[in-house]
Order: sequence, then C-alpha cells, then structure tokens
Amino acid sequence: MKKLYTAIAICSAISFYSCNNKTEEKVEAPQEATTTTEEATDLVEGVITKSSVEWTAYKTTAKTPVSGHFDVVLVKDANQEGKTFQEVLEGANIVAEVATINSDLVERDQKLKDILFGNMAETKEIKGNLSFKDGKTFLKLTLNNVSKEYEVKSSFENNVFTIEADVDLMDFNTAKALDALNKACFELHKGADGVSKTWSEVHIKGQVEFTQNFGK
Repeated sequence: MKKLYTAIAICSAISFYSCNNKTEEKVEAPQEATTTTEEATDLVEGVITKSSVEWTAYKTTAKTPVSGHFDVVLVKDANQEGKTFQEVLEGANIVAEVATINSDLVERDQKLKDILFGNMAETKEIKGNLSFKDGKTFLKLTLNNVSKEYEVKSSFENNVFTIEADVDLMDFNTAKALDALNKACFELHKGADGVSKTWSEVHIKGQVEFTQNFGK
C-alpha cells in the first residue's frame, strides 16, 4: 500500500452556502499566522490523470442553488498497485482542505470559513473514507468531530469514476453553525416570500479520471 497525494474529486466537498452579493459587508478573518497548503498533483504515477469536485448548497424557501468546490482535496493511503478503481480507492482517506473553499466570491468564502466552519470543531480539514461492498459504494465522512457513513451513487465509465450524494449537515451536529450563518446572511437568504432560509442539504459530485491504460 503506497500513499498517494493528489487532487481528487471525491465528495468531500462539503462547503456550502451563500451570502451571494458582492456588495455585502466583508467579514474580517481572525489574525492568524500564515499557513501553507499542500500542492495538488494532477497525475498519480500513471494511475489518475485528472480530478474534480463540485458541491451545490441551497438558500431561500424556493431552494435557490449555490455552487462551488474545494481547490485542494487530497487522497491518502490509496493503493497505487490496484488493478480496478475499487482496489485503488478502497480504504483511501479523502482530505478536503477547508481553507481552499472556492465559490467564486471571496467575501462569501470568508464567511463560510469564519462563520460556518468557524462554529465547528476540528475544521481545518474535512475527511472521508471510501469503501466498496456488494456492488455498492460507501463514503464515511467526518466533520465537526462526528462521523457518518453514506451509501452514495457511483459509476465508472470511460475510465472516469463519478460519485454523487446528498449530504445533510445536521448529521454532524451543525445546528449552531448553520444558525450563525443564516443570521449573518439573513437578508441575502430571503426569497420572494420574505422568509430567510439556509438549507442543511448539500449535493456533492466528484469525478476521478484514470489513465487510458488503467486496468489493461
């Protein structure tokens, strides 16, 4: 078993909500020492060539979607010698770095880091563990010091492994964090009915592209 460190698109993307207005007041981040982020790698020694992860969260009672991704998601302890995608990813530990959350709006990203994740414990990283059993795919996510295993939809076509799932943040005791985010974005999360709502549901989609020679 060899450790692999690569940008990988597996659901571990759980960054989620929107104060979607470029003119909103910016939340100042706490003054901390500068930290470095591990570089993502595009190629895993002839096994993985490309990876991506996307997430969609929701606001307003009409369930308006807000999308984004993590810039850096690492996979560790994967089996580089595996002959199938299951063998490569079985038991792999997926690590998404919260500092790299990207919704294409800096002010919103800062609020997510400071207010949503800032009201959780141990949120420098979001961790997930992949496993396969009886033709099914499972992802065990750890967030806010709580772990939850989900059966997720997956496919492998044209050497691309795809995974999709709906994750409920309330499974991770995040009521305090979600309430704080909704208060900070109260006006911006209002819909046509005047009701402000921040959904706990997040849809995640990840893809990992293997080399054309993989498994041959």
